[in-house]
Amino acid sequence: MTIELSSLSEAAESLLREGEVHLLHGEMMPATRSFDEAVKISPSDPVLFFRQGLAYFEYGSLEGREKSLLIACKKFKAATTFDANLVEAWHAWGNALFLLGMTYREHHYFQDAEEKYRRALALAEPEKYDAFAELSWDHGAACFQIAKHSQEAVDFHAALEAFEHAASIQTDLPHTFWDDFGLAAFCLAERISDIRLCVKAINCFKHAISLNSRSAESWANLARGLQKLYEHTHDEDHFSQASECFASAAALTPENVDLWLSWARFLLESGRRTEDIKRLRSAIEKCHRAYACDPNLSLACAFWGEALALLGEITDRIDLICEAQNKISQAVDLDEDSIDTIYSHGMCLNSLGRYYDDYDYYYQAIEKFQEGLSRDRTSAKLWHAIAESYTYVADLEEDSEAWENSLRFYAKALDLAPSSYYIFDYALALFRYGNFTRDPKVVEQAIYEFERALSLQKNAVYLHPDWLFHYACSLDFIGDFLEEESYYARAIEIFSHVLMIDPDFPGIHHRLGLAFSHMGDLLGETEQFSRALHYFRLALKHDEENDLILLDLSITLINIAQRSQDSSEADQRYREAEHKITQAAKLGNIGAYYHLGCLYSILGQYEKAMRFILKAEQVESLPPLDDLLSDDWLDGLRTTSDFREFLSHLEKR
Repeated sequence: MTIELSSLSEAAESLLREGEVHLLHGEMMPATRSFDEAVKISPSDPVLFFRQGLAYFEYGSLEGREKSLLIACKKFKAATTFDANLVEAWHAWGNALFLLGMTYREHHYFQDAEEKYRRALALAEPEKYDAFAELSWDHGAACFQIAKHSQEAVDFHAALEAFEHAASIQTDLPHTFWDDFGLAAFCLAERISDIRLCVKAINCFKHAISLNSRSAESWANLARGLQKLYEHTHDEDHFSQASECFASAAALTPENVDLWLSWARFLLESGRRTEDIKRLRSAIEKCHRAYACDPNLSLACAFWGEALALLGEITDRIDLICEAQNKISQAVDLDEDSIDTIYSHGMCLNSLGRYYDDYDYYYQAIEKFQEGLSRDRTSAKLWHAIAESYTYVADLEEDSEAWENSLRFYAKALDLAPSSYYIFDYALALFRYGNFTRDPKVVEQAIYEFERALSLQKNAVYLHPDWLFHYACSLDFIGDFLEEESYYARAIEIFSHVLMIDPDFPGIHHRLGLAFSHMGDLLGETEQFSRALHYFRLALKHDEENDLILLDLSITLINIAQRSQDSSEADQRYREAEHKITQAAKLGNIGAYYHLGCLYSILGQYEKAMRFILKAEQVESLPPLDDLLSDDWLDGLRTTSDFREFLSHLEKR
């Protein structure tokens, strides 16, 4: 940065140069004496003070000499006092304050620097001030530091505008500028959940790499940008690209612990969602690399333990979960107050709970997550984790209160981070709770949340057949309550789409059969029952000893037989139904006894029917009394004295 120097006298110029040379050699006191003598000759010359400020700034830029930056600021202040239009002095003053902020991590320095940059920008003219683009860049950097402190979107936006201004003035800025530009866009994207800004950040990082392919920081930034894009799109191409960028960054800086940890966390989270064993093993390997760089790093042990626990849970290996406990204990010893360590500890306990089906582990996990929330109530992942733990408890204990806790905590996580993953998990919990309580209003809310997740995740129809499957299940469920054909038709359409995407999706044939069966019940059409029978038979081929499929298939056979015009065909259907229900009973399905009673009632074999109704009562599998009195299949049996006596017994009890 150079300005006109003609205002200085020869003597003052000589002393000034002498002081500058002293500072170049690290001689602070002689430099100060020379500068003071120069000031005596020209006590009000702005150029003199500006030059002295630059000398102190360069001297103070070296480690251990940072206090000299305060002297530089005083000199720049004097320069602007004598000439308020000296753009270079305002700019340099801002740089000195910014460096003080970076050195001492004190927020007020960045605020002061931003104010000085603004003064310089107001005075500078792009065509006359050679460093105008650099000034806009510096202004953006100060705004970015302010934004990181405030976490306000408006501050990130101010930084982004400054960087955009710099880029519009000068196209050949260095790769470090494009990194700064990209980081501002990335942070704003995270703050306001705008994927377009994430794409903008990625383009900036790519431009930085095109200027310097040896910049590990640029590769790491691009990896994190693509990671964020992957979290939004769930697109495996973005996962692969992010992994390649992490690999490029690691190849350039193999001792960078933070990089290995970021990569490990990325693989761990992806592996959790996709249940991909390879990714979890790769996450463990990255943790090992981080641990090799710094054995005293708690995060390396925490992530390592979390990945091991999840791998053990998926592969049903208790030895891996026990190994995970050892890693978590090591992490706790290193830093027991770390939010990440507490979270990983809780997730490891959840894995133990799922392995042993033991709710005590879930309650221990809940305590851990609550401990983490006592330190940081803004952590969405902790709220989500505690909700998940309560879901496991509710499943095991069939506890309504646990379900309600789960839903409350899922909603809290969504308030903090409305991701499509979290919305789906909330929707699924609502559906399961509604199924548990038989409450159609809760299931209707689940349907709304499923639709919200699917609207946010447009490609979910291809990437997440499980989302569609559970959405269709909720539609089928609500169809039973509202008795509306449209719900069944929509459920069948979605189940069919899942079958097309993944013909081996667990339970898909069974659920399609149920939906067609429910449609048949509503419309009274044999065609719907025939379709249901087709899918039940396909389901049975995949799982020959599934008592639920056997029972549902039998009920469908009875429905078809009742509507058949051919008596021999009807007899054949009834016999097959009898055989299948008996099989279901042998496999432990206690509901089979009631349905055998219904079948024998239809066939007029009332003694047998009554025997199985009594058996159903013994094992507590009878439907509610109102259903017992209204079931068409028991019309014949209800005319018998044995049934009337049994009914009297039930009413008295």
